Amino acid sequence: MRAGALPLFIVALTSVGCAPDVVEPDGFVRMPSSVPPAMTPPTPSPTMTTGSDGGTAAGSCDLSGRWLIAQRVLTTALGQQQAAHTWFYYEIEQRDANLVVTRGLHCGFAVVKKTSLAASVDSSSSWPVLLEKNTSTGRRGTYVKDGSNCRLLLDTEYVVRGATVAAYTDPKRPLPTRTEKATGTTPGWEDWDGDGQPGISLKVSSSLASGTLYSVQRDWTRYEGIASAHGPKFKVSIGYGSEHVPLGRSMGAPQAIESKSSLSSDPAQHYAWFARLGDGQAAGTPEQICAAVRMLKDQLLPEAAQ
Repeated sequence: MRAGALPLFIVALTSVGCAPDVVEPDGFVRMPSSVPPAMTPPTPSPTMTTGSDGGTAAGSCDLSGRWLIAQRVLTTALGQQQAAHTWFYYEIEQRDANLVVTRGLHCGFAVVKKTSLAASVDSSSSWPVLLEKNTSTGRRGTYVKDGSNCRLLLDTEYVVRGATVAAYTDPKRPLPTRTEKATGTTPGWEDWDGDGQPGISLKVSSSLASGTLYSVQRDWTRYEGIASAHGPKFKVSIGYGSEHVPLGRSMGAPQAIESKSSLSSDPAQHYAWFARLGDGQAAGTPEQICAAVRMLKDQLLPEAAQ
């Protein structure tokens, strides 16, 4: 699968209904048509980018190696701001300007409140299945010289959470509702947490509304921006869109945990940080690598936790 982040991956707290609201890249929430506009990125991804060194010359820009990536998206719900953070592990090979992710692990996500009445969201019960079912392996892009810096482009990829991945990676296919459980060869929502509830379980905590939200999610990301050609870490802008279908909530939880959220209209609030990993850092099995990524993220990329 060409898999988000949140992400989000993100909490994307949406009002109850059979059709999900859609958060578009410009930050506005619109009701979906037959093809959800947020799931159709604005520009097709090119296979090659021209830099100042020529059509396929990367110059001193080379992403080959192992990377910890921390992605951040800012949203607003009930007038309060929260940041959704997603963490990845990438092994990248690059030839000339063209690169490919030869191993891309999805290591989890969380939502952190930014204002006093906002919600925090714990999705850790889903992390093992996110790692199992989502991957960025095979994602392609370019990294080329751009003046004294480098320009990165990573092709658009889709992430599905809580539903049959092979079916719902197709953005033209509506996400399943509560009555559409996956059975046999029929796609639908799946119990990713193994808790007997549909989709993924998000533990929402705030002074306004708390409880567990059950949901399915689909989002896309596209990384594109100028990065420093020097140093062990850099930051790039991202394009992002998501849709979400609430499938229920825990007993006693208020409906407010399903309140709508919208993407910040300030593009500077949505970004990804890359940190090059040293020998011995984040090694072992996929589970061990992701555990190390979650431990190292604040040490190597404290800027991404904002």
